[in-house]
Amino acid sequence: MSKELYEIELERHSWNDYFTMGNRVQQVPDALRMMISGQDEEEVMCSYWDLENVIVVQGQLFSAAEPATSVLTAALAGDISPDARDAVMELIHQIVRGTPDEEELARGDTELGERCRARAREGLWFFYRELGSRRRELAESILEVVETDGRRTEQFLKNLRGKAMR
Repeated sequence: MSKELYEIELERHSWNDYFTMGNRVQQVPDALRMMISGQDEEEVMCSYWDLENVIVVQGQLFSAAEPATSVLTAALAGDISPDARDAVMELIHQIVRGTPDEEELARGDTELGERCRARAREGLWFFYRELGSRRRELAESILEVVETDGRRTEQFLKNLRGKAMR
């Protein structure tokens, strides 16, 4: 496959159909692309801040967060730098724990948060994989809100604790 999965997902969406804080939806695709492809913390975080406080602001979601969640989840399937993976997980965490901004509620979009969680749920196994990484706390927090089978999470965590004790 010539394109990364996240690139295909990124191009699949008509970004002008979505909203952000400050009407900056046009910058979202490039910011996602740059953050995901970033090779070091400085490069990644520069783009991260073009997304944080744009698609999600202090836990308040804007509609562009929904397709962004699909792109971010697809990025976890690829071979991205550890710094990019950190930022992707952090941004997913911010989104799945969010609720619709009052502007979205005024537009009648009361289910935005649940749709974002559903998009994240499509990559559920990526979050389980991250339980064994330095991103464990983020993965646990994400799973807490997207996993519908709490017993599965308990079993995975129990298994990880068992391995750590050996």
